[in-house]
Amino acid sequence: MRFVVLLLALAFVVAACGGESGPPGPFDEGKGVYGDTCSVCHGSAGEGGTGPRLDDVLATFASCDEQVKWISLGSARWKDEVGPAYGATNKPVEGAMPAMDEQLTTNEIAAVAAYERAQFGGLERDEALQQCGFAIVPAPGG
Repeated sequence: MRFVVLLLALAFVVAACGGESGPPGPFDEGKGVYGDTCSVCHGSAGEGGTGPRLDDVLATFASCDEQVKWISLGSARWKDEVGPAYGATNKPVEGAMPAMDEQLTTNEIAAVAAYERAQFGGLERDEALQQCGFAIVPAPGG
């Protein structure tokens, strides 16, 4: 994962120096993954639907690592591998959250967790990215 983060940081540096446009940054990647994959159940604004609301994502998952693990395993595998409750609030495992590690890369899962933590949890974007393992590249001249 650190290799992927390093590659993303390098892409930011190249883009900032006027190079060809590279892949989207992790926040934009997370936004895209959320829109394409997660919003179907959690709603386009995290308001919930067949899946729960995401405005309490920080209370549920105090660490990004725990959130990434939940997203990766989904509810059935979490229950089998970890136990009957999840998160800092020990919510009972219910519903049918799919195991996203079967559809998404590790980097995409970390990016969508960072996006959810910032967009719905209220964290500053850079703080959410750092919590989820992404290096922050300062803007040129900053």
